[in-house]
Amino acid sequence: MYILYYFDNNNSGDNMTLENIMSKDLIVANINDNLNDVAHLMREYDIGFIPIAKDQKIVGVITDRDIVINCITNNDENACIENYMNRNLITIDKNENVNDAIELMGKHKVKRLLVSNNGYLAGIVSLSDIIKTNVDKNLFIDNLKKMWEITRNNDQITPKVNEFKL
Repeated sequence: MYILYYFDNNNSGDNMTLENIMSKDLIVANINDNLNDVAHLMREYDIGFIPIAKDQKIVGVITDRDIVINCITNNDENACIENYMNRNLITIDKNENVNDAIELMGKHKVKRLLVSNNGYLAGIVSLSDIIKTNVDKNLFIDNLKKMWEITRNNDQITPKVNEFKL
């Protein structure tokens, strides 16, 4: 599924609302779906982020990275997504502006946000949606740095550069 949007180049990130740029055609998985089925949906629709619903309520999200890092490494491809979904939902109202979204992404180190409208899921906004706008580039870059800040222990694996041939 591809969604084309018209972007008015006169709009800047501080006054363009998320409703203007968010993806509205969404794939939502059921909490009882298995990871293999969800991965196939991601491939079929060329997406890397799926909200998870239980009884018409969004209770989590799962990313392509979650599936690879947490599920495949555990040989658990047929497990229920409930075991691997992220329950920490980061949401923003559809009437907020693009700059607010990029700051929230940086704060929580996420690349996609659930967009709400009066307590209901209205869409998803991603970095790729935002980069197409005239968001303040310095604000964007500063928050990208926060998102991709390395927080793991670097002492676990320390190969020497000259051990590998090209």
